[in-house]
Amino acid sequence: MRGVRDAAVLVVALVLQAAFLYRFEIAGIRPDLLVAFVVYLGWMRGPVVGTLGGFFVGLIQDLDAPGPLGLNALSKTIVGFAVAKAGFRVHRANAGVRFAFFLFAMLAHDIIYFAASSLGDPWLFLKQIATIAAPSALYTALVVLVLLGLVEFFWKRPLLADET
Repeated sequence: MRGVRDAAVLVVALVLQAAFLYRFEIAGIRPDLLVAFVVYLGWMRGPVVGTLGGFFVGLIQDLDAPGPLGLNALSKTIVGFAVAKAGFRVHRANAGVRFAFFLFAMLAHDIIYFAASSLGDPWLFLKQIATIAAPSALYTALVVLVLLGLVEFFWKRPLLADET
């Protein structure tokens, strides 16, 4: 049952990312729901599923991205593993904790991505972090909190449940 729910969440994230989020672009910045999905996987399913899920979601994104093949896969793999390890036994239902995890996961993803894609140019890297990564991480974290709130309101139970 969990696998079906995870697949449904991935499909919704892919559809929203590909078909709708370009309409919510602000100054060239749009939320990245695929990183949010990897955070969800790592948080709820542990390091193995978070790592493998991050790799496959990143690979799917790499097939559509103009950058080097494997860079999104690498970034999301590391984030999936790190979130699973760092998020062990935290209060997932707390909005502040959710916001912090999604914000820092998005920042970590973009730091890894831009560190590799800037090819050692520190000024380009810093510019990308300041103008793309930080605003995108903030935007993604806010959008994810709103989407989670809507889903949990209509579903009448938490999507990111605490461990029992």
